[in-house]
Amino acid sequence: MENNTRENIPESIWADGVPENIEDKDRISPEELHGMAIDYVMKKVILPKGFKVEQGFPRRDFPNIVMKRDGVIYMVVVFPSVFPSYATPNDDFRLKVVENAKKFDAVALYAPVGYKSIDEERAKAQLTLKGDVFQTMFPGFIVLNDQEHQDFNVKPEDLFRP
Repeated sequence: MENNTRENIPESIWADGVPENIEDKDRISPEELHGMAIDYVMKKVILPKGFKVEQGFPRRDFPNIVMKRDGVIYMVVVFPSVFPSYATPNDDFRLKVVENAKKFDAVALYAPVGYKSIDEERAKAQLTLKGDVFQTMFPGFIVLNDQEHQDFNVKPEDLFRP
């Protein structure tokens, strides 16, 4: 009997370490990374948990996802981060998102999605290369509030834990 434990593990097209000559076309753009994060939240979290995605979503504009479950509407903003950085909404943006959600009697949610290359050298260099394999982390949704400041209580080491 064969050992197929590695059968479903994808492999990077890149050799170990940081490539010497990286062209712009080899890098995942911020827009592509954002699309990957939205896709991840949709396929791995929202749909499996029984949320109904409203028509026209997901989209690149904010909110990225509007979903509903048990009569409650949720407006989700998705922020991708690349190890070891961690992106959170600034107060002005967060307050606009919350204000918009209130117009629709909806709950505003922040979805932090972290990416880290499985290659330690590329991870340290914060490289996101097309064809690479990434560890994807999602600690859960965070409800956005309308207070002057909001502490997200998520540290990069929490988002990028092994």
